[in-house]
Amino acid sequence: MKPDVWMTINSVQNWTDAALWNDFLKGFESLMGDKIAKLDDKDPVRRKADTRNDEGSFVINFGTKEDSRWICGKFSRSKVEFEIQIYKAGVDSFGRPRENKFKAFIPHAMSFGPDAGKLVAVFRYAVERLGAFYAYADLKDGICSKKPCTPSLDISRELLGVFWLTYFGPSYCDFFQRKILLNRSEATDGPLRGITLQLAETPGQVEAEGRSAIETSLGKYSFAGSEGEKSPGQYALTLENLTSDLLTEKASGPL
Repeated sequence: MKPDVWMTINSVQNWTDAALWNDFLKGFESLMGDKIAKLDDKDPVRRKADTRNDEGSFVINFGTKEDSRWICGKFSRSKVEFEIQIYKAGVDSFGRPRENKFKAFIPHAMSFGPDAGKLVAVFRYAVERLGAFYAYADLKDGICSKKPCTPSLDISRELLGVFWLTYFGPSYCDFFQRKILLNRSEATDGPLRGITLQLAETPGQVEAEGRSAIETSLGKYSFAGSEGEKSPGQYALTLENLTSDLLTEKASGPL
């Protein structure tokens, strides 16, 4: 079986807004040209979905003792699946800062031809609407080949990598230097004053060496796969840094 395309959006924005998810899910359907058939907080996913009827309220329906919410969705024809993980107050039950995540799992058949362009549009849309600080999309094999310095990825120590599509939000543009990023032929401005790198027209055209070369040029220790211990904030921004930067941006006006 050929590898699927995985897409991940990381954000420290507040996602506990029903209107955000009502609009996002409808826009997601429009870009995909397909309907979300199921949306559920249980596994396996059984609950039928209808974005005409305020699914945003379901997404943010935290229980009285819940500090996080995990939602799974499935499209009807395309078989695209997705996950939404929201932390109510930006921290877990132990008080540790945590990022919100949106993940999409896309069949390999959509990784080339006109569908590849559709995935680029979905990526940029999700980055913008969900306020990403870092996001990426690529073939599953390329993503799973990355080896974090800790048992699971700690995004305050390192980012996972540079992939077919990679987005760095404003804080990471400053961290890696905006001029250096924009000097790359793969770079385009935006959304949200960030920078998007697209390494090829389709994910199947990207070579591992190309990804690694960009990581090295930006600072290889900022990405998974480099050896050695890494302290939080040493080679990557902490979530506290990102949240502070977000508050500063809001105080100074719209992006």
